[in-house]
Amino acid sequence: MLNCILNVFLREKDIMFSRPIYLYGTILVLAFCAIFFVSLMYQGLPQRVPVGVVDKDNSYLSRNAIKQMEALQGIEIAHYYGSHQDARLAMQKGEIYGFIEFPEDLYVNTVNGLRPTVPVYYTEAYMIPGTLAYKSFLQMANVLNAGVRRTTMRAKGVPEADIMPQLQPISIDTHSICNPWTSYAIYLISIIWPGILSLCIIVMTVFTIGFELKNKTTPDLLEKAGGSIFNALVGKLLPYFLIYLLLGLSFVVFAYKVFGFPLLGPAWVMALNITMLVLASHAVGLFFIGLFPVLRDALSAASLYSILALSMCGMTYPVEMMVAPMQGFAQIFPLRQYYLIYVKWAMLDSGIRDCWINMLGLCIFFFLPFLILRRLKDAMINLNYPTK
Repeated sequence: MLNCILNVFLREKDIMFSRPIYLYGTILVLAFCAIFFVSLMYQGLPQRVPVGVVDKDNSYLSRNAIKQMEALQGIEIAHYYGSHQDARLAMQKGEIYGFIEFPEDLYVNTVNGLRPTVPVYYTEAYMIPGTLAYKSFLQMANVLNAGVRRTTMRAKGVPEADIMPQLQPISIDTHSICNPWTSYAIYLISIIWPGILSLCIIVMTVFTIGFELKNKTTPDLLEKAGGSIFNALVGKLLPYFLIYLLLGLSFVVFAYKVFGFPLLGPAWVMALNITMLVLASHAVGLFFIGLFPVLRDALSAASLYSILALSMCGMTYPVEMMVAPMQGFAQIFPLRQYYLIYVKWAMLDSGIRDCWINMLGLCIFFFLPFLILRRLKDAMINLNYPTK
């Protein structure tokens, strides 16, 4: 059996070096994604989102508000505009992500207790910078509002010791666990890159076997494997498994040891987690090509499945908030189980008692290929499926 697997392994090695697509699907795509996301999010969170100001009042109050904005970490006043139309046009062009407009008689109306309205405009076309701009505007408004009320209460003779309890009767002490830096790099890269890894594995598994079916070279493959479908699949996928496993373990080392992503549990847990993800993804790819032994059909189904995994794993939207059928549907993706193990053990250090069910869920995917082995072997032998 080992000789047969080795023969198929060496045959696949020659095939891998014969076409550039194998290099792209195994190394270049994942290396590019790693470099892209790390360079894009190296600061963790956008720090200086450009915004604009329209100051029609030009009073002490508006100038003080602008100073408060300049002191905020999340935004940077990129330009002052003379009218609402100019600021809106700049936002539509993408030069700024939001602007605040101080109306005329702001100071006078505030002193007279007329509660003037200060409109704020921000774009949601770019969700992250738009949300950060809105958050900063809101923070500035709260500080400015508290300052006005404090000045008014002082003028009325309210003791200083009684002012703050009225301005902020409840003081909130916030502690962000697991990701206290609120870094998008930690939150997104920890799941997006393994998700892309799983996608590449599933698609390349389908392609490598489907390409053999399309070119009708599977009889030669089975001959090298001694007529055993098991030997053929193990030997054919072994080089890809080794490459993807090396990339996955490299991700664990660089993410948690080099870049310092938070990891409360032991590092070997994440190494085991990503190893199981690689195996489960290979199993899913085999299942698709066995279920649809036609390259174009299997690639279409596998691609759709892999893309849905990024949405259904719980990273972008909590699965617990979905309707009940979708909560069950989310469990059919290996990335969902990987994500739960990552959160429970690596981020919360809850131990094996909370993660064993998800590890079992990943192991269940290993048995998917056995459901289609006979069908896939018949397709390899009879070659009775369309190739165009």
